[in-house]
Amino acid sequence: MTIDERLSFFHELIGCNYQVYLWCYSADLTLLHTDCSPGNASGDAVSLADFSSSLLDYVKSGGRMPFILDTLPGLLYIAAFEYTGSSLNRIHIMGPAFTGRNSHLLLKKELDNRDFSVQLRSVIFRQLDRIPIIPTNQLYQYTVMFHYCITGEHITANDIQFSPGSDASGPDELNLISEEHRGVWTAEQALLKMFRDGNPDYKKALERSTSLSSGIKSDTGDSVRQQKNNLLVLLTLCSRASIEGGLNPSVAYTLNDLYAGQIEDCRTTSALSALARKIMEDFVQKVQHAKADNGISPQIQAVCDYITMHPKEKFSITDFAKRTGYTEYYFSHKFKQETGKSVAEYIRSAKIEHACILLSGTHMGIQEISDELGFASRSYFSSSFQKETGMSPSKYRRKNSRT
Repeated sequence: MTIDERLSFFHELIGCNYQVYLWCYSADLTLLHTDCSPGNASGDAVSLADFSSSLLDYVKSGGRMPFILDTLPGLLYIAAFEYTGSSLNRIHIMGPAFTGRNSHLLLKKELDNRDFSVQLRSVIFRQLDRIPIIPTNQLYQYTVMFHYCITGEHITANDIQFSPGSDASGPDELNLISEEHRGVWTAEQALLKMFRDGNPDYKKALERSTSLSSGIKSDTGDSVRQQKNNLLVLLTLCSRASIEGGLNPSVAYTLNDLYAGQIEDCRTTSALSALARKIMEDFVQKVQHAKADNGISPQIQAVCDYITMHPKEKFSITDFAKRTGYTEYYFSHKFKQETGKSVAEYIRSAKIEHACILLSGTHMGIQEISDELGFASRSYFSSSFQKETGMSPSKYRRKNSRT
């Protein structure tokens, strides 16, 4: 079968459930042919989505994997590429499709902000309801099959690439293929073990878990909100598993807060997918580095972890020595030898790290933070913060506030 014959058969199969269209473009995005009628608003949607620049940039970068275009809220297109050797022959696009029950409402709201004529707006709005709603995990399966029809290459959902989101700096959505929970816990534990081990092959375990569970069983009707909820759960699981794998809890919790903010800033499913990959890769790499660099004994590491997880407490070397079974002198000497810091220096650093989180993520006053972390005075807190971070608490807040 030729590529066009395979695509025609594939299109017929999808048509049993969803009405989607196929476009075929030349390498410079000149339309060659489409099965979308000229009077259909979906035909205009290719131009309305305005994804030509991101698509051409992807091609120029050497990208060959299928590319999901998500430049309007909840409205997706799939692009796949036909090469002969190193020469791009044609670009095939499938879509559009919505990814949530209220995606068309989000899109209407977005289009209301654009300078379209009344006539064009009327045509578009009349036909938005005809665009199919395809669950994201099923859309990913179609993407894999679409790519195979054109290239004959077997890939997985992990190979799919995404257009950059306009509001995000950079997971795979957890969606169920089955409504059952059989094997979910086992698959989840296998995935978390890979994060504890810092195993870069976590993508295989992720693919297994996503085939079994879509995470939170709550139909919000908003695919972006649903994916955010699932990604927040995944973020929490990854951070906790990474701590168990040896990552400093303070680092893990700080990353957790940072990425949680970035998740909420995302506006599209593509941006969330790209961010999820970044999150998982970051945690795995940091666990790898922690395992490679950490020459600290279990007794001293347990004290370090306790300090970073309880920065508001008052600590004493006597208590730590009892915890480890060492004399106070031996504990202090061993702690400095293994961590490179005295106990007092380590405690101060842990408190300042927590202060950074409070300054950037809350509205607590500087005096309030100083008191909560047990500093003798605001001036001592400020001088300690300046020494540790190179800037005053107020300056740090101005530069890093996420509230």
